[in-house]
Amino acid sequence: MSEFACTQVMRFTEQGLATVRLAIEGLRDQGSTKKGSQGTPISSEELDTLSQLALRQDLVEPYDEKAEIDTSKQFESRYDMGRYLAGLITHSQAERDAGLWTWISMVYLSQLLARRKDGMSLLGSEYRYIPDDNRLRYYRHLAKMAWSIFRQYGEKSKLFLSVSCSTHSDFVEQSQKDEVRSNPHLIELCLDLFYDEKAAKLKKGVASSVATPGSFRRLVSVISPQLYMNFDLYEMPSQRIQDILPREFEKWFEKAA
Repeated sequence: MSEFACTQVMRFTEQGLATVRLAIEGLRDQGSTKKGSQGTPISSEELDTLSQLALRQDLVEPYDEKAEIDTSKQFESRYDMGRYLAGLITHSQAERDAGLWTWISMVYLSQLLARRKDGMSLLGSEYRYIPDDNRLRYYRHLAKMAWSIFRQYGEKSKLFLSVSCSTHSDFVEQSQKDEVRSNPHLIELCLDLFYDEKAAKLKKGVASSVATPGSFRRLVSVISPQLYMNFDLYEMPSQRIQDILPREFEKWFEKAA
């Protein structure tokens, strides 16, 4: 998308969405013998051909908002992307606009694909770039969820989005649990315990599985539901919630002090 820097925000039409979907499916089918768990390797030429679909006037139309987007903008993380897009796309109804989020994905496609040492990029499943309403897939759209999570949590969304733009983390999925997104005190606690402000990223070991004592996922999936049964966590400040955590979380307390 180097032909221009700023342009009006656009969206793909139904024909445009179908064209992008077929293009992604074609690349993934062609690379089926090379496909790995991280995606299908595609060349820089193939990546450019795919992203150029956002420039096809026969496939796009103006988005309702009269906003301009900087197509040359480089993001340090999904947090930066979410913050930028949240300032640009301000209507909550945009969440349901598949044409918009597919167009934005094509605009920033090079940043949404992991890059291999050999120069090839890894193209993931289409739901990373084209929104899918399936309850197990909707949160896997890289650009839209960065926008959505920043709108939910503001500056606190760094807890979930301090990863590269091409990375989907379990933290994103956990951010959609009701007991997390509805309780700002719990978010504050997680930031205090798990986030390294100096390094601007999660502390090592925080993102371990639900079976790992003291992990973020265990706190959200196992511990907090138990605590909600006995305490009114909505009325308790983060420090008070920390005081009632099991001993398995004590390893983070000194680091949080």
